Amino acid sequence: MIEINLLSKELKTGFKPEKIGIGLQPRRILYFIPLIFGILLCVHLYLLAATIFKSSQFNILNNKWQKFEPQRKMLEGFNKEYALLSEDALVSQQLLRERINWSEKLNKLSLDLPSGIWFNEVSISGKDFILRGSVVSLQLQEMNLIKIFLDNLKKDTLFFKDFSNLELGSVQRETIGGYDIVEFTMTANLNPR
Repeated sequence: MIEINLLSKELKTGFKPEKIGIGLQPRRILYFIPLIFGILLCVHLYLLAATIFKSSQFNILNNKWQKFEPQRKMLEGFNKEYALLSEDALVSQQLLRERINWSEKLNKLSLDLPSGIWFNEVSISGKDFILRGSVVSLQLQEMNLIKIFLDNLKKDTLFFKDFSNLELGSVQRETIGGYDIVEFTMTANLNPR
């Protein structure tokens, strides 16, 4: 005869519960605890060994560093002296760049000088450059000669580079021995440094 069991699955005899979740039974989970403990133990042992190794390396390097302490102090002293000397060298180089080569300036004055003009006095006081001179011209072109001389000096970049301006000052006409002589003064201000 055929039996039909209309009971639900839970009430039927011989029913085995289906696996729930990932399919692990509580007994099998107990096997993983020693495995996890073993892995953690290995990781801790590895970290301990790495720490001991790095600590020994640090001690070795620290001992070497201590051996070089006198040399390091000497080097620091040398670096301080070198820094002071290099500052002095920079200051002296700056002074050399800022100095005015007066022999070159006087040479340029004589090269730019037209015929008929001569110098009576060249002086420097403070930041002022003063040139006193005289002009004689048989064609009565004294003022033109002074203008040519002034223009030549202004165009000469090697002469004019250290001056902020160059101007004609007082002009006086005199007669000496039947010749008209014009005495003039030129002034220039040195560039501020």
